[in-house]
Amino acid sequence: MSDQATLVNEGHEVDQNWDPNEHYKDIAIAEEYDRVRFSSLAGRVFNTLEKRCIVRAFRTVPKSALILDMPCGTGRLAEALLEAGYRVFGADISPAMLEVARRKLVRFGERFETRVIDAREPPKDGVEFDAALCARVLMHFPLDEQIAFLKGVVALTRGPVIFMQSLSSPYHRARRGLKKIIGHQPPARFPITNAEIRELLASTSLREVARYRVLSPVSEAVAVLAEPDAKVG
Repeated sequence: MSDQATLVNEGHEVDQNWDPNEHYKDIAIAEEYDRVRFSSLAGRVFNTLEKRCIVRAFRTVPKSALILDMPCGTGRLAEALLEAGYRVFGADISPAMLEVARRKLVRFGERFETRVIDAREPPKDGVEFDAALCARVLMHFPLDEQIAFLKGVVALTRGPVIFMQSLSSPYHRARRGLKKIIGHQPPARFPITNAEIRELLASTSLREVARYRVLSPVSEAVAVLAEPDAKVG
């Protein structure tokens, strides 16, 4: 278990030497995920604010919708959507994370289902969802891999997609630089500029509808509400 090298900042994990495609398949890491990141005061505050942000971003989606949460992880954000009245389908590359999610969310019964899915290779068995959440994953990868991941999410969704990003603006870069000077690691490996967000949207046939900030200007985390672009295709 390599989490000794992990730092927690704004509810994000930062590790200088880990593979996000394999890291969370370790059941020990999966079972410690929530405690390590969200048990401190800062972690609890970020957790509450991020859940509120996500529910707010979904407020125009009918409660009858079946929402794809990919990657679902331990079901932390799925729980917020389930409590808001939605049905949620949790998909993740890690069976270990999904096992933790199933145990944690068993009280929701059939309203919560799970399946091991690699977003880069979405299933072609006709499964389709009304809306999707793609949170806390894109910022772990460079832009070309973000595009590939989000394309997989879009392929399974007929409605809106809400994805989380870490913004990179002159203000946020200055703030990250200051954190580095005082010895703090940045909260995301690959924060994204507005120009890169536009490229990400164009490459996945989405158009931006709205943005929701977790805690502006303190946090660089932002939820982007996007819809399929009718002009594409």
